Amino acid sequence: MLLATPTFGRFCFRSELFKKILPLLICVLTPLAIAQRVCETPDSLFVDSSVQRSLNLYIYVPFSTSSYTIQIYDQNDDEGTAAQPSSFVLYYPDGSVAQTLDNPLPADWSTYQINSEGHPGIWRLSISGPKPSLQGEKAPCNYFLVRTIGDVDLYLKPEPRARLWFSPSHFGKAVIHNLYIQVPLLKRFRINMLRPTDANIVKFQLEAPKGVKFSEKWGGLPRGNPEFVEIKGNNLKGIWVLRINEVKANYAIGMEQELRIFFNDSPLMRTEDVLIKTVADDGRTPLPARIDITSPLTKLESYVVYTDSNGSTYLSLLPEGIYTITVSRGLEYEPYTFLTTSQEKSIVAPLRRILNRKKGWYCGDTHMHTIYSDGNDTPYQMVEAGKGEGLDWIVLTDHGSGENIPYVLTAHKEAMPFSEPGKFVIIPGEEFTVSRYHANIINGTVKAPSTSTLSQVVQRVRSTYTLNKPITIKLNHPYWGGTPEAPEVARETPLLPMMELWNDDPPNEPRSAYLLWELLNSGQKIFADTATDTHNRKTSKVGARRTYVYIGDAPLTANNVTLALMQGHSFISRGALVFFQVEGKIPGEEVAMSPNGNFRINIEVESIFPLDRVELVSNGKVLHTLPVNGSKRLSINLLLPLPEGWVIAQAVEKDTVFPLAMTNPIFIKKQ
Repeated sequence: MLLATPTFGRFCFRSELFKKILPLLICVLTPLAIAQRVCETPDSLFVDSSVQRSLNLYIYVPFSTSSYTIQIYDQNDDEGTAAQPSSFVLYYPDGSVAQTLDNPLPADWSTYQINSEGHPGIWRLSISGPKPSLQGEKAPCNYFLVRTIGDVDLYLKPEPRARLWFSPSHFGKAVIHNLYIQVPLLKRFRINMLRPTDANIVKFQLEAPKGVKFSEKWGGLPRGNPEFVEIKGNNLKGIWVLRINEVKANYAIGMEQELRIFFNDSPLMRTEDVLIKTVADDGRTPLPARIDITSPLTKLESYVVYTDSNGSTYLSLLPEGIYTITVSRGLEYEPYTFLTTSQEKSIVAPLRRILNRKKGWYCGDTHMHTIYSDGNDTPYQMVEAGKGEGLDWIVLTDHGSGENIPYVLTAHKEAMPFSEPGKFVIIPGEEFTVSRYHANIINGTVKAPSTSTLSQVVQRVRSTYTLNKPITIKLNHPYWGGTPEAPEVARETPLLPMMELWNDDPPNEPRSAYLLWELLNSGQKIFADTATDTHNRKTSKVGARRTYVYIGDAPLTANNVTLALMQGHSFISRGALVFFQVEGKIPGEEVAMSPNGNFRINIEVESIFPLDRVELVSNGKVLHTLPVNGSKRLSINLLLPLPEGWVIAQAVEKDTVFPLAMTNPIFIKKQ
C-alpha cells in the first residue's frame, strides 16, 4: 500500500512556483513514498458514550523497527457536544504509557512520531469515547481513521461477542471494508456478527487463502440479531480476507478465537504453531485443560486457550518471544507453569490432582452467560471451558423472561450436541430476569409472563416437573445491588427450593448465607448452591465457585444432577471439599433424634488453602468448632449431641467468616 495524500484533496496550489516544481518533487518523493509501509483502518471506526465506549487497536513492532509514525484523521470529530473529549493513549508492550496522542487537528491528519527503539512487541492504542455534556444533548460520537507509517502492523483483536463496531463512511471513502484475518493452524473458526435487518446492505464475503479447502456454515438468529459464520477444514492456516460490501449502516463483528484482524494483506507478524498436550501425572491420560499464555512481547494481548477432549491444541507464538505458559484444570489440580519458545514444536504438560473427591460426587457450575445475552463467549466456548476447568456438568443460563426467549433457546441448540452423558453434561437453563429478582431455571425453561412474581414462576416450574424431566429454580445473588428487593422476594416465596450463595456484591457475600439460615429456621426446606455467573471465561473462570452433587451409582445425566440439586445432596466450594455425614446420612437427608441426643458424625475435608477451622452450624449458630491450625486436611469421627432442626459443616480459612466450602443441611427430626 502506498502512502496516500494525507488531506483527501483539500490541498490547494497557492503559487505558480509550486506548480513549476511539482513534477520535480513527484520524481524525488515517489521512491520515498513507495518505501513507506502504510496500514490504515477502514472508514470508519468510532467511539461514543454508549455502544462503543472504548476501542483497542494493536501495533506490532518488530525488533528491527526503531521508529514509526501514527496518524489519526479528524480525531476531534463531533466533540462539540461532549463534556469531555475522547482520549487516545499509546502503551508500550510492558503496559506503561508511551505517549498521549492529544494534538487533534479538525478535518485533517494529526501526526505523531513514535520512538520504538528498545520496545519491540505488541503496543496498544487505547481510545476512550467522549463523555456526554451535562445539558443532556445528543450523545457525542467520535469517528476517525488511524494510520501507521513504517515497518509495523496495525490490527484489531475482537473478542467473541460481536461488539466491535464499524460505521458507514464519514470521510468519503469506499463503502467496502477489507479486513485481513490471520488464522493459525486451526480446524475451525467462527465469526460472530450483528448486522441491520436490511439484507441489501452490509454483505459479508469470506475469501480463503490459496489452496485451503473449507466448508462454511451460517447460523444464529435472523439479521438484526446475533449471527455467525463457522468455517471448518483440516488446516485453515493463512490470511483470510473478509470483505464487507455496501457498508451503509453500522455493523459489529466478533471472533470466537480472538484472531488478529490486520489492515494490510501482508502482515509483518509471523507466528509459529506449537502443539501442546495436557495429561494426567501418569504422563499418558489426556485431560482437557486451560492454558494461559503471556510473554514480555505480548503482555497487552489477553491469550487463553483450552485443550480439547484429547488434551491437545496448538499455541500460536511469535518466533522471537519467550513465553510463560500456565496449565490449569480448576480447583482439584495443581497449576503447572513453565517457560517455552516457538522452537519447541511439541510440549507435554502433566497435571497433578491435589483434591480427591469421593465416588459418586460430581461438580458443576449452575450460572453462566453466552453471546446470546450479555456474555462474551459462544455456547461452544462455555462447554470447552467447563471441560477444561475440570467440571462434570454446566448449566447454560442466558437472560430471558416472558414467553418469547429465542436467544436462550438458540444457546441451548448450539451447546447440546456437545453433551456427553456419563462424561460431561450440558443442562439447559434460563436466568428469568425481571426488575425485582433474577432466578435461574435449571433443566429447562418456562413460559411465564415477565410480570410474574417469583412465587408464580416457582409454581409454574413445579407444574412443569415430571419424573422424566425434573426441573427446578433458584433465586440468584439475593444481595446484588441490581435487585435490592431480592431478599424480601425470598421471604415472600415460601416454596422457593434453592438460593444462590457467594455471588453478591463483595461486602454482602456472607449475608446470603445468613438469609438462607433465616429461611431454614422459619421451617422452609431450601438448599444452597453456588456458581460463577461468568460473563467472560478468561477473566471469570468457569467453576471458580462450584457446586458438588451426589448421585451415587446413578449415571451422570442432566436429570440426575437436577434431582440431586433439588434434594440438597450437595455442598458448595471455592477451594475445599467437605464430605459430611450424620448417622450415615448426607446433606439434604433427615436423621431421627436418638434417645440420648448423641449422633455419630463424620467429617472429611481437603483444601487447596491452609484451613483455620471446621465449624458445625446448627440452626444458624456455631455449635462446635474443630481447630485445623493451618493444615489442608481433616478426617474425624465425633459423637456429639445435636438439637432438633438442621446442621451444616463448613471449612474456614484464618481471619474470615467466609467459608471455603459449606454443605447443605442435614435435618434433625423428632421420631
